[in-house]
Amino acid sequence: MTLPTRAALLAKAMVAIFAAIFVLGFCAGSAFAHATLITAEPADGAVVPVAPQAVTLRFSEPVRPLVARLIHPGGHTEILKDIDDRGSVIVLTLPPNLERGTHILSWRVASSDGHPIAGGLLFSVGAPSAVAPQAVQQFDLPVRIGLWSARFLLMLGLIVGVGGVAFEALIGRSGPGQCRIVTGSLFLGLAATPVLIGFQGLDALGESVPALTRSEVWSAGLWATSYGRSTLLAATALALAYAAGEAGRTRFGLCLAAVAPLLVGVAVASAGHASTASPRYLTVPAVFLHTVSVLLWIGALAPLGMVLARGDAAASLALRRFSSVIPVIVSVLALSGLLLSVVQVQTVPALWNTDYGRVLVAKLALVFVLFVFAAINRFYLTAPVIAGDARATRRLTRSIGTEIAIGTAIIAVLGLWRFTPPPRAIAANPALFEAQEVHARKDGVGANLSIHPPIVGPVRIEIRDLNLDGKPLTPISVSVDLDKPSYGIGPFTRDARPIEGHGYLADGFVLPLDGFWIVRVTIVLSEFRSVTLIDVFDVRKSVPTKTG
Repeated sequence: MTLPTRAALLAKAMVAIFAAIFVLGFCAGSAFAHATLITAEPADGAVVPVAPQAVTLRFSEPVRPLVARLIHPGGHTEILKDIDDRGSVIVLTLPPNLERGTHILSWRVASSDGHPIAGGLLFSVGAPSAVAPQAVQQFDLPVRIGLWSARFLLMLGLIVGVGGVAFEALIGRSGPGQCRIVTGSLFLGLAATPVLIGFQGLDALGESVPALTRSEVWSAGLWATSYGRSTLLAATALALAYAAGEAGRTRFGLCLAAVAPLLVGVAVASAGHASTASPRYLTVPAVFLHTVSVLLWIGALAPLGMVLARGDAAASLALRRFSSVIPVIVSVLALSGLLLSVVQVQTVPALWNTDYGRVLVAKLALVFVLFVFAAINRFYLTAPVIAGDARATRRLTRSIGTEIAIGTAIIAVLGLWRFTPPPRAIAANPALFEAQEVHARKDGVGANLSIHPPIVGPVRIEIRDLNLDGKPLTPISVSVDLDKPSYGIGPFTRDARPIEGHGYLADGFVLPLDGFWIVRVTIVLSEFRSVTLIDVFDVRKSVPTKTG
């Protein structure tokens, strides 16, 4: 089969897959952001005369319940088994004969984009307890590290492995699977798959690493969210790519090598932030095309570099073919990436005001460097290498190695998006953009205190305009306490560090409940004097997402 014939068949296959994804996105209807809790019965903080039989949670969009835990006044935790899923309404049946005192209910549900959403509420039977039980910690750093690491290895296997097989079969002259790096990447991705499923289960249920021994964690990792289906599709693509390598340059092997990267595109487009972004008839195909173009570009680098390094007779032909198709691949990559960035970020300030934007900026900086190397290779080194220039060949081989390193760094950065809601989702929740500010003053010391964001979950406290008797003040140290004494929660203490603009920042707080939180800022003026500023922040739940 000649190259034009293969290229035509591949083009037809991509058009067919694109059309299918386009229709899928169009038929999926309107998309949602992260689910948010609208109402709860009994309401958070309620004191009820008799024990309720159930708790009803109403969300802004249909969700899938993952786990619910009830912390009794005595401190012991019970997992609620009787859960009635009614789409956007979840009814949790409580144990009979609840004891008097304060109970904390913590829940986790999966939103439409596959991300677990956690929350909690507090209610008291008869009267509040003198000391409320501690809420369940929703943030587990080892789980997040494991989740990021496994996802990184899987993506590395998909891009280098599946993309490399596609290059070797469809562009390179040697048979599929000839490059050891490509084959090793396939096995690396397959090995990372069960690890990722396990950590997805931990993330879904809010469990810690030791819970990997429990079957329900693995079941949740596979079936509780859309990420389980996406992971299985990705593993299938890895297996198809390996089979393509074993089949060699037969018609069957070429078909498998062409289908595998398309399946990766479907896998990535089936879960995650962008998979639910509106309008889906644009964003889902864009995710698909962006993923496939990444595989065809970055995945081609390792086998192409190996062919050039070995000085194979087929090196010039492979380079000529790659050079002829790479402009189209890069154009598709850039256009689809631009579309997704505009949809997800929406406003320019979000690039530096949100974690998602900062990750995007880091990615774009790396991509820019990658484009520079690619342009040098394409316009200055390719022609001399094809002409047989040995010096240019060595320079191109080294440059491709640098491209591989940059591409690996991009994959690592992209994994951080798993933990950062996009500005598109945040824009539907104004509380995430608005900082709450109060002015505190005592004994001649004044400051503006602000909390970012003023909602349940991770927050940071900024201290600005610190002054003594109206004059700028540079203290020896500043520390911040947050507590909710009415519920017996806290205090949580963090040291504040200086930041630009003559202010101080204390971060690392995770607030489990909404309502009034007391902030205490202790300012050490000298060895013999300190002042504590006291005020109150009104921490809110997420604002209901607007849909339709």
